[in-house]
Amino acid sequence: MLNRAEIKAEAKEIMGSAQVNPYIVTLLVVLIGFVLERTVDMIQGGGIFYSYDIARQYYDILASGDLEQLEGLVRTLPESTGRSFFLSTLVSLVMLVLNGGYYIYCMGIRQGAAMPYSSLADGLGSAGKLIWCWVQMSVKIFLWSLLFWIPGIIATYRYRFAYYNVLTDESLSAGDAIRLSCQQTLGMKGELFVLDLSFIGWLLLSGLTMGLLDIWLMPYMTLVNLAYFEEGQRRLGRSPYGRS
Repeated sequence: MLNRAEIKAEAKEIMGSAQVNPYIVTLLVVLIGFVLERTVDMIQGGGIFYSYDIARQYYDILASGDLEQLEGLVRTLPESTGRSFFLSTLVSLVMLVLNGGYYIYCMGIRQGAAMPYSSLADGLGSAGKLIWCWVQMSVKIFLWSLLFWIPGIIATYRYRFAYYNVLTDESLSAGDAIRLSCQQTLGMKGELFVLDLSFIGWLLLSGLTMGLLDIWLMPYMTLVNLAYFEEGQRRLGRSPYGRS
């Protein structure tokens, strides 16, 4: 079993010693995501916080139990649900590729490399595989969830390292990366679950700070997860960030 406390301490040290500030890199990712989401809100509802307003109204109505008011809210929603779905999906895919570059940045600083801000664009080289990997995982997790929610959760942990595999071994197809993740997480899913539980307090605090804490929390959690990915690679006799 991996020493979770030591891994977390190591991640904090890496964040403090990185040559290119991980907080600024994370801030760039968060800001890009924020701008894209607000742009979609403007197109859908004419306001930059349209989705937040709708979500707040929805939960307020649910709490009141007023079904007529809920029907009224639904009638006020834009009729172009197809366009809304397309825009939301497009933003998700752009952020997926951007996060690919972010993972590459974090992989680099774990190895002591000086990763420039431009490394955020490095995910573009694997954009097709990342997107196809996301599609396959989404379908698989959805199908497993039909058997009840526990198999769906287990599947999420099983595919945890798929994106990392795509980014570290260009010879792998999206399907290969998913299958390799299943091997890497064999016997590790319980540890990963406990790891996620250990971050719950930070995640709740992030919500209370309107996501501002993510600027610190995102690199911290990513670096910790990469340590588990490295262990999964070693268990299979693979080099952590390259082909063996």
